[in-house]
Amino acid sequence: MDENHSAAKQFAERTLRLVFEVLDGRRSAAQLRPLAEPAVLAAVQTLLRTGDGDRRLGAAVLVSVRVVPDSAGAAEVFGGYERGGRRFAVAARITVKRGDWRLTALRLR
Repeated sequence: MDENHSAAKQFAERTLRLVFEVLDGRRSAAQLRPLAEPAVLAAVQTLLRTGDGDRRLGAAVLVSVRVVPDSAGAAEVFGGYERGGRRFAVAARITVKRGDWRLTALRLR
């Protein structure tokens, strides 16, 4: 269980950082494709097109991540990120299929 929790936390941290890099325009949204479900990728692309107001505050910096397993092969993720001195919340769900973690839900604010 500890090994699985550690892998989930590493995946969550790495993937959320990538999401913020995409939203900040530092990486292509296509880089999320192997890590996220199509619905999550579409939501990130929508935020990318409509989220100019948040980006003017500065780059997003992930400051905390917690992972809570909720069933075999799934976990809830929550944490915080900062943009220009303001703190925001992030929540997500990750699942493991065939040994690979995937981002299946994402909520920012």
